[in-house]
Amino acid sequence: MAEKGIFTKKERREFRREEQRKEAEGAKRLRTTKKAGWWLVTVAVVVAAGAGIWVWAKSQVPESPDFSRAFPELSRNHIQVGQTFRGYNSNPPTSGSHWPNPLARGIYAEEQPDEALVHNLEHGEIWIAYHPRVGEEAMESLKKIANSYNKIIMTPRSKNDTDIALSAWTRLDAFNLEDSPLDKKRIEDFIKRYRNKGPELVP
Repeated sequence: MAEKGIFTKKERREFRREEQRKEAEGAKRLRTTKKAGWWLVTVAVVVAAGAGIWVWAKSQVPESPDFSRAFPELSRNHIQVGQTFRGYNSNPPTSGSHWPNPLARGIYAEEQPDEALVHNLEHGEIWIAYHPRVGEEAMESLKKIANSYNKIIMTPRSKNDTDIALSAWTRLDAFNLEDSPLDKKRIEDFIKRYRNKGPELVP
């Protein structure tokens, strides 16, 4: 028998085995905890991503009434650069013969040829055309909207019948500002409805 306070070899082996068993159980619990933590992080990321996608998708749904008009689709023929086409059926045009190359997207300070812009519409872009009489405040608001979306081209256009004209392929929404502030929602919803709806989808 071992003296009081002294372990035998057998007891020391059993003690070490017990310590090893406890260490193994602790490591197993730690691995399980880490695994559960990673699962929780993964689930949280997936839920957050799903919520973000849902919020984004909801923001892309038009909420205001559709004030635009549909126009019959005209020929998509190409004409020579510099040639004028006089057969458009809306003002501004929404389809018809056009020049071979579209304009670069963006905001223009000078008027641009209808025949070039119709090609942009064919590619699913939105053309925001404003009459030069539009005030600076409204024009700055238009610029902010134009810069907030892709596939937008914005130009002044003195041939407009109205202050603002929104053109997409075969769709037109045209309205005057009068004494009212610019209806940003109306413009944004037109973009959401009719962007990428041209017969040639170009990224």
